[in-house]
Amino acid sequence: MVALVRVDDRLIHGQVTAVWCRAWNLDRIIVVDDEVAADPFMQEVYRLAAPSGIQVQVVSLEDAVPLLRQEREDEGHRTMVLLRSVAGAVALYERGFAFPALNLGGIGMGPGRRPLWRNIAASPQEIALLKRLARQGVEVTLQPVPDDRPVPLADRVG
Repeated sequence: MVALVRVDDRLIHGQVTAVWCRAWNLDRIIVVDDEVAADPFMQEVYRLAAPSGIQVQVVSLEDAVPLLRQEREDEGHRTMVLLRSVAGAVALYERGFAFPALNLGGIGMGPGRRPLWRNIAASPQEIALLKRLARQGVEVTLQPVPDDRPVPLADRVG
């Protein structure tokens, strides 16, 4: 079953593997990212970054929807869907994988981005995309680590 859909621009790293997997009792991570899906070396890097017992699968956006629809029904696993960008999460949703909640983690500062909360920043375009998801009923929260209280998007952007 898909337990968590998260945007983190670093994808798989220590915080994701050590903290989120344990807190949510996850045993699988599905990375949805066209760039990594096209790069076998980086796929292996991300697989090696995951702790023992955590399966990692990397898929393109195009291949993600049918896989995740099956995953949603698989009660034998607890899966995190991990995306690098807000745009990727919105594209996944709009291509047919509707999810009830989106967790925003590490999204760093960059040109045109403003801080929203802690290490989470967004551009005006990303904020508009997130608001669009929220209007469709997706609960969008900011939460760098599980010990943090989830902060609703509306509390930070109005």
